[in-house]
Amino acid sequence: MKELCSENFADFFESICESIYSLPKMMQRISENLHLIADDIHLGRFSVNVSLPASIYEPKGMTNNSIPYTNPNGYGSDVFEKSYVTSEGGAIVLRLNSSKDYTWTQEEKVSLNHFCQITFMLCSRTRLMGLMYKVERSDSLSGALNSRGLQEVATMLIQDGLIGQYSTVFTNIKSFKFINQQVGGSNGDIIIKQYCAKSTEFIGENGYFARLGGDNFLAIVRTDTLPKYLDFIQNVTIRVSVRGIETPVHIDFNVGVSEMNKTSTMSDIMTNASIALNAAKRSPFVDIMYFRPEMLERTIHDKGILSAFRESLAKKQFLVFYQPKVDLSTNTLCGCEALTRWQREKLIPPSEFIPILENEGSIRSLDFYMLDTVCRDLRDWIDRGIEPVCTSVNFSKIHLSNLKLEDEILKIVDNYEIPPHLLEIELTELSDYQFYDRLISFVNKMHEHNIRISIDDFGTGYSSIKLIKNLQADVIKIDKSLIDNIKITVSHNPDKIVSSAIINMARDLNIAVIAEGVETNYQAEFLKSAGCQMAQGYLFDRPLPHDEFEDLLTGVRVYNTGDKHGLS
Repeated sequence: MKELCSENFADFFESICESIYSLPKMMQRISENLHLIADDIHLGRFSVNVSLPASIYEPKGMTNNSIPYTNPNGYGSDVFEKSYVTSEGGAIVLRLNSSKDYTWTQEEKVSLNHFCQITFMLCSRTRLMGLMYKVERSDSLSGALNSRGLQEVATMLIQDGLIGQYSTVFTNIKSFKFINQQVGGSNGDIIIKQYCAKSTEFIGENGYFARLGGDNFLAIVRTDTLPKYLDFIQNVTIRVSVRGIETPVHIDFNVGVSEMNKTSTMSDIMTNASIALNAAKRSPFVDIMYFRPEMLERTIHDKGILSAFRESLAKKQFLVFYQPKVDLSTNTLCGCEALTRWQREKLIPPSEFIPILENEGSIRSLDFYMLDTVCRDLRDWIDRGIEPVCTSVNFSKIHLSNLKLEDEILKIVDNYEIPPHLLEIELTELSDYQFYDRLISFVNKMHEHNIRISIDDFGTGYSSIKLIKNLQADVIKIDKSLIDNIKITVSHNPDKIVSSAIINMARDLNIAVIAEGVETNYQAEFLKSAGCQMAQGYLFDRPLPHDEFEDLLTGVRVYNTGDKHGLS
């Protein structure tokens, strides 16, 4: 049987066939071993020119010109050249010069052609392996590192003892759903890609940048460059084409920062910055938070709440309490607000779990649970001949991202056949709502079905005036923080001035006003004189469990506050 190749070529081929992931390294390996066959094929010089276009995984493309082999005795003028086109339109050109004073025969050129084809296949294999390596470690949309790629570079920093020189920065684009709605989903992808490209370029050799999915990103940067990087991400503007018009989009971020030390672990790298990011999301005042050890304790506590929540909701351990609303002109019961309490080993107030559920998103399930329970109670009272009052049910602002919100609310209302005048949907003060158009659509749909809308905590946000002007709410609720400082002992009281202004403005717009947190007769009398129609608070009643509130419905609905609190 004839040999397929010479012994020298077999040695050469074996030496370059191991797994190599980059063309430069493959060229280096060929250079180190080409001497094994150079004399056999009378090779004087071998050059390789690579030109590849930009792609997701090669954002800047690739240009690589190398000379893997030059005969120390020089090379001749006889040239054999082969050009190959890559799948993405790039080119790889292989050029061989004969040894000095040698001219190849046609038969030898057949062998040279085989050599070039084998070399190109090895280059293609190397590129494919390199691409697979990058695909496994890169984000498919942006080409930035993914979670696996980030973990590998972090592991390398830990093993090399360098991690203490770095900080992790976890970023999340604020209101990205709103940005997508404004500029379109395809432009949203462009924003992601351009931000990743800008960040990767800015960080350069000072760290690593990864997209972890959605609009979440994590950078590992040298701590001495951290201030510059934080300044960079606070000044990101990306230009996109919106309906044919080039439009600048300024991107704001919530940011969590964790400075590493030489003992930091992989868990520290991924977890601490994430915890700080969640703290930044919760903060109404700052967008950048640095990790502190006590944040970890809170995270563990929050996860315990969330874990217990799902089981408790299934077991119906969330109770509905009803806090009466009182008509200030007659001191009679005119409505109520449904408030939740968590019955575990003890009764847990909402302040201990509502913010956690709000931040995580589980508040959606609780809000619909509350609406269903309220409708069931209303139906029961109606069926037993007890006249209920209009009941407000709280809905978190995060529901507005649900385009079927109206239908889901109406389905529950219709299921219990509740007269719409007995229900009011209460939305948290809307100063930070991104979805004004969505909000207006929701309110209009509720009004079409005669369900009232009230705005909770009014007066605490910066956009309240804009909101009250553009949104046809039925009721606004003056926030307790304004009512608390209305005291007889304070002569010049800014909160009284603000409260009076809100009441007057609402009256002119034909919007009813209720004040929450009313605890003294002086506060009630001031509000009544200012034109506020309704109030709720401990001056009249605390939130009542179902049976006690039912007793109120079936009894005398008039409050006598003369001997409760007196003047303060």
